[in-house]
Amino acid sequence: MDLRETEIKRIEKISELLLKAARAVPKDKQNWKPMPTGKSAHEILAHLGMANYFFAALLKGAAPAQMNEPKTYDDALKLFEQSKSELTQTIRSMPPAQFDEKRTMPWGEERSIKDLITSPMPHMAYHWGQINYLQTLWGDQENRF
Repeated sequence: MDLRETEIKRIEKISELLLKAARAVPKDKQNWKPMPTGKSAHEILAHLGMANYFFAALLKGAAPAQMNEPKTYDDALKLFEQSKSELTQTIRSMPPAQFDEKRTMPWGEERSIKDLITSPMPHMAYHWGQINYLQTLWGDQENRF
């Protein structure tokens, strides 16, 4: 299995776990924040959906599109699922001969395509942990692994 398929497999697994946790968020907690500067499960899902499109655009060498945050939790779930599909299709399309090519981030940093291929999964895992932590704050102790 090459790097692309390995990362796609990792993205599929963390997405499955993330969606399982996100779908367990009660309706009355979807926009709940532990403090005003914190993020709600809705905001985390929206961020992930937009970030997946961001990673896909960078891999293609395109400027990431500006997106509006989804209005509802269901819309955020759909955005995440659609963006994950776009991301995995984009990763699959990247020729290994281009892995060392550099892409310039909007903030000026240069990163290789290989680095961009391997970055989305840990990003998703980080935010999966945030959703799980939010659930513990409102008393949900169920493991959803």
